[in-house]
Amino acid sequence: MKTLKIVLQAKFGLLIMCLPLTAQVKETHKIIEEWVQTELLISEESAQWKSEKAALSDLEDALAREIEELDKSLEAFQNEESTIQEERLKLTNRREEAVESTRKLLDKLEGLRTEIDSLLLVIPAPLSAKLAPFREKLNEPTLPLRKRLEIAVSILQSIHLFNRSVTLERIEFTLDDNKSREFLVLYFGLGAAYFVNESGTISGYGEPGTEGWKWSRVDSLASEISTGVDLMKNRALPRFLNLPLPAPKRIER
Repeated sequence: MKTLKIVLQAKFGLLIMCLPLTAQVKETHKIIEEWVQTELLISEESAQWKSEKAALSDLEDALAREIEELDKSLEAFQNEESTIQEERLKLTNRREEAVESTRKLLDKLEGLRTEIDSLLLVIPAPLSAKLAPFREKLNEPTLPLRKRLEIAVSILQSIHLFNRSVTLERIEFTLDDNKSREFLVLYFGLGAAYFVNESGTISGYGEPGTEGWKWSRVDSLASEISTGVDLMKNRALPRFLNLPLPAPKRIER
């Protein structure tokens, strides 16, 4: 009985001693659990951070490549812009040159028109009438400049061809008696002309002037001029004509 009492006392004493230890173990378990949870959280955060860090690194690399591409594109654009500026400058210069050339051509055309107008006064009426429509085209503003220049040159070529030839024309004009008659006129270019009527009774010569031809009557030239008319019509054998040559005069234009 005494022994049982001693055993119970021992167990009770041991139980009392174990009570604080159990509480400490529980606390320790709780701390360990919290630590484990913290470690797990840290591990998860670390893994997430590593993932985000990798993503950020990839993004940084992508942005760096994009910036590099943009720099290349910007450089290419600047080079292209520089080329465009150069081409624009070239085109501007060409335009200015074209405008200046056009202005010079217009001035030249105006000079040609003035010259043509003065020449039309001294060519025979039939040729003048033939060239008149072409002369009118020179005043058409809708006609291209190049075309107008071509017409002007063609008119001058026709006049030049006439000036190098001997031409027979039938023309009506008035002499000093103010009586209009029709005459056969031999033009030696634009330097001199000789006229005679069909009957060979009235004749003379003409000289070009600023207002057309000035006709002078010299009936003594009728026979020789009539011979010249026959030569032009192939009704006489070729020979030299003995006709006075008017003193050349400069025609102011």
